[in-house]
Amino acid sequence: MSIAEFSVNRPVTTIMIIVSVVTLGMISYTKLPLMFLPDMSFPSLNVSVPYPSSSPEEVERLITRPLEDAFGTLSNMKSMESRSNDDNARVRIEFETGTDMNMAAMEVRDRIDQVRGELPDDVERITIRRWNPNDMPIYNFSVAWSGDPAEFYNIVTKVIQPRIQRVDGVANVEISGMIDKQLLVHVDSEKLQSHNLDLFNLSQTLTQNNVTMTAGTVTEGGKKYSVRSVNEYRAAEEVANLPIPGTTLSLRDVAEVKYDYPEDNSFQRLNGVDAVTIRVYKTSTANIVDVAQRTQSVLDELVTQPQFADLETRVFFDQSQSISDRLSDLRNTGLLGGMLAVIVLFLFLRNVRSTMIIGLAIPISIICTFTFMYLLRQGAGSTVSINLISLMGLMLAVGMLVDAAVVVLESIYRHRQEGNLPARIAAVVGTREVTMAIIAATATTLCVFMPLVFLGGGSRFMLFMKDFVVTFCIVMVAAVFIALTLIPLVSSRLFNRPLGKPSAFFARLSGLYTTVLAWNLKHRFVTVVSFAAILYGSYWLYQNIETEFQPMAPTRDIAIAADLPGSYNIEDVKAVFTDVETLLLDRKEDFHIESISSYGSLRRANIRIVLTPPEERQESATQLQTRITRALPEIAGVQWRPGRMRRYGGGQSGVDVELKGDNMAVLSNIAQDIRTRMEVIPGLKDVDTSLERGDEEIQVQVDRAVAQTYGISPRQAARTVQAALSSRARGKFKADDREVDILLHLEEEDRASMQKLQNMTFERAEGGMIPVGNLASFSRQKGPDAIERKDRESQVEVGGNTTGPGTRAINTQVTEMMESIELPPGYSWNMGRNFNMMRESQGEFLFAIMLSVVLIYLIMAAISESFIQPFTILLSVLCGLVGAFIVFYLSGTTLNTNSYLGVIVLSGLAVNNAIVLIDHVNHLRREGMTRTEALLLGGRHRLRPILMTSLTTIFGLLPMVAPLLFPEFFGPVEDRGANQWGPVSLALVGGLTTSGILTLILLPTVYTIFEDLSNWVTSSVKRAWA
Repeated sequence: MSIAEFSVNRPVTTIMIIVSVVTLGMISYTKLPLMFLPDMSFPSLNVSVPYPSSSPEEVERLITRPLEDAFGTLSNMKSMESRSNDDNARVRIEFETGTDMNMAAMEVRDRIDQVRGELPDDVERITIRRWNPNDMPIYNFSVAWSGDPAEFYNIVTKVIQPRIQRVDGVANVEISGMIDKQLLVHVDSEKLQSHNLDLFNLSQTLTQNNVTMTAGTVTEGGKKYSVRSVNEYRAAEEVANLPIPGTTLSLRDVAEVKYDYPEDNSFQRLNGVDAVTIRVYKTSTANIVDVAQRTQSVLDELVTQPQFADLETRVFFDQSQSISDRLSDLRNTGLLGGMLAVIVLFLFLRNVRSTMIIGLAIPISIICTFTFMYLLRQGAGSTVSINLISLMGLMLAVGMLVDAAVVVLESIYRHRQEGNLPARIAAVVGTREVTMAIIAATATTLCVFMPLVFLGGGSRFMLFMKDFVVTFCIVMVAAVFIALTLIPLVSSRLFNRPLGKPSAFFARLSGLYTTVLAWNLKHRFVTVVSFAAILYGSYWLYQNIETEFQPMAPTRDIAIAADLPGSYNIEDVKAVFTDVETLLLDRKEDFHIESISSYGSLRRANIRIVLTPPEERQESATQLQTRITRALPEIAGVQWRPGRMRRYGGGQSGVDVELKGDNMAVLSNIAQDIRTRMEVIPGLKDVDTSLERGDEEIQVQVDRAVAQTYGISPRQAARTVQAALSSRARGKFKADDREVDILLHLEEEDRASMQKLQNMTFERAEGGMIPVGNLASFSRQKGPDAIERKDRESQVEVGGNTTGPGTRAINTQVTEMMESIELPPGYSWNMGRNFNMMRESQGEFLFAIMLSVVLIYLIMAAISESFIQPFTILLSVLCGLVGAFIVFYLSGTTLNTNSYLGVIVLSGLAVNNAIVLIDHVNHLRREGMTRTEALLLGGRHRLRPILMTSLTTIFGLLPMVAPLLFPEFFGPVEDRGANQWGPVSLALVGGLTTSGILTLILLPTVYTIFEDLSNWVTSSVKRAWA
């Protein structure tokens, strides 16, 4: 008994099975995790070592290089990158695909333990992290307060933070930008010198007298006690009374000790008012939307209380909003796409009952999908969830869910109308006739995803898109299940009454098609040459389509950075940004601004602007960023520059060149030369180098010979200068039920000039003091903002943003420019990470597409029992590529990872029409028709289902394509989700359009050519062997 016979003869059983699956689907939907992105992690580890109040060179020498040496022989290491700046060192280690990352993390931790003794003593913690998008904060907001700082601190730490932490599903709440009181030890330089005291020794005394450690255990009275040596400072007065060794003095005699706010060398504001940023993290099993809503409810409740009426909050990032928006898009896209598909079906079938039957396939298939997603998580250990990527798979599948149902229904409809069969028999016969074709078409659609598995877990594309693949495959299988069970069941009941006559329009269209097809079969040479010309034209279009790695991430945030003069103090910086904030707030409507936050320090600061929703404006985020940057005031010494726009899934826009070598000075000169050359390349803007924004610094060079005569080492000299100027903590101090840092340095007036620094004194080995200026030289030099290294070589990046979409032409010009430059021996260059990832992804997708074609051939050869006919069917893939390249070129869409995904999906879908057509032609020939008769009749029979399946898919995808084609109605494309799913759906719309037309017109002709060629080869071989 076939599936169709079972469903028709056992209607109650069939309905109960479907109702059960749908019920489980609705329950499963509530139990599936709701995430921002799929649960994934790259085969890489990030090691971070905080080391504040340093220089990039010091961090590189003391921390980064020892770590790189330790990591150099790690198992399965693919590459290693590091970045050293003035407050931390970061090392990123990438491993080969398939590496056990738990073992890799253990090995990295062991290497850190081995080298820990070589690192500075005051390195407090080293963190090792694997990147996972679901470890990101789900809710990021700023809180502003114009009142007393101490009161603001208490509100944030004792009210807001605890209340949010108590929210069900919240794992952690982080606060940044909060100014807290510290124990400040301000040393008077004159008093220090008058008592012949050394600042370094004073710092050591302060640290060594603040110790708590475990001393072991002791047994008394048969009971074991742990012993701790507790010598922590308990009060500021205790620190002030600390005796200074070798003297009768205490610390208060040479320094002022107070519990107060430290120097304010940074700022953070929201709409011109001091603010802090709060980030909320969820537990691994919590629902994003629920946690975010509960957090927002806490904030809403707080601001309604009279004592917190002056609080201002602004949410900058809300993962739940992105999820909710995509769910809303799915609902709207499904409804609109489904309505359009149903309208198309009605126009073809002109039968309300048939249209209602098809309409059932869409919602039932989607709900069934949730059932199988949940079962995969519970039974197969899958991590599939409801996230932006899996929802994209569902949205793209909406227009395809009716394809199998259309083919089945049209076959039943034709047998009922033309064969005058009873409804029950027509349902069984019609379904049985197309079952193998539907299974074959679905198999080819799904098999195109098989090559993606071979891309490996280390492929960025596969990591991001695995949930798309799983969801898409499940929903397509669910649609076939519905088509082979529910459609014949309902048809056998609703088609009992006589059906109407076919549409006169379709009858004329069918006659016209038969005439064209007959002409093509008689003029095969002209047909083939015309198709070859079409293929050549589409290849030319492909060569002229711009490329990029990933499309721009949808965003309402833009950033503008400022490089500030070295002469500025923090008040100067705040004054500049107060003027800028006032200017932007006065022009909020002109610039489409919702809110402004500013943050920074003495040398660098940033403005972060949240724009109005894209549907409320015509300018994109990039255009507004450029316009706002140009509108900022010109201030001497202040350089404004737009921040790099982010790509989907990470990475930055633009074109970069990586320079490698040993000497940073030589690299800097090379980088400046390349920067000058890149600035004149059309299409590039905001060109800079990774060294360009470095600070001017005072470098202290100790004369080793002179220092040795006084018994002073360069290390001791450096430590003394560091103790005088650094804000690095000298220990912890308990106050107000919490631990705060102890900060020691010279009074502000003693740090006001280079002369003051030169007058600092050291204690000589034989006694007495000597000024620093007697044994060291001082000079002002341009220091790097950060030192980057790759595979243990120093690296400098030169790059810029692109003015338009795509980077193919600019990459070509930059590559030609770099090849014309002769670098010194030992120095090399490479194109940046975006270029390499793009080239790698192109190779992966080419492999995936080629393997997809092979798999389609294998499936079709097995089903048709022919080595030749599959080549005819595969020609429809080329027909689809023609349309994809045409729409990419005309719409200005770039070739990126999402475009290639659309091409892969298209490869599986484009052959479906060919399978349905060729399968029916073979069926007619087996019944005794000649080849030409079978092709003409088979084409006429399959004209309507091919047009219906193509048009329903195309119209079902139109809601996703429309924002890409008509941004003037929907708002800027780059600021919407359509920027991600648009290229995929656009490839399908264009490809299915040309594939549907060319399959009907061209494929029968090619069918005859391949068969004649096969017969000629067979007869030739037989004659040769005769």
